[in-house]
Amino acid sequence: MRTTMLALCAALLAAPVPAFAATPYAAGAAAEHKPLPPTQRLERRFLQITAGNLRFQAEASRLAAQRSNNPAVKDLANTLLARQQTAQPELLRLLHARGMAMPLMANEHGKVLKQLSKLNGAKFDRLYVDEVVLRSYQADITNYEKVATQAEDPVLRAWVDRQLPTLRFHVAKAGKALPNASLRGQRAV
Repeated sequence: MRTTMLALCAALLAAPVPAFAATPYAAGAAAEHKPLPPTQRLERRFLQITAGNLRFQAEASRLAAQRSNNPAVKDLANTLLARQQTAQPELLRLLHARGMAMPLMANEHGKVLKQLSKLNGAKFDRLYVDEVVLRSYQADITNYEKVATQAEDPVLRAWVDRQLPTLRFHVAKAGKALPNASLRGQRAV
């Protein structure tokens, strides 16, 4: 038995080594890696930001559908949830086509969700409409418009062109749900 083990070990050592085993994975991958062109980096960054925002908007809208006493805000939340259900599978396909996964929410989104979970009534409605719908959607619109003009991927551009009118409609609907809502501190990400 001992001689057969020695013979087996000798045979394994004498066997030819595949070419990929000679080069460590990380070194081989780094040598073959080429930086992405700027437009592809823009598209990938846009998809990451959009996916994180969509997740945040959906979570906040679920809270609003449960906690708001204002029928207009509840209707707005249900409208945003309906958009999320149609946009998320399409967004996932765009992410997966690039080898990307759905990202987590940004820390600032987690903070807003935590604030929302502590509020009720008119204060909840105000924060939800101001931060989730107006601020977040306005930043989304700015990013979508930028990608619509600069993206090279025709599938991504078509998706962005389909989403922009919906985003604008939701911002207008939020203005009607709470007429005194503001767009304080808006910025594109």
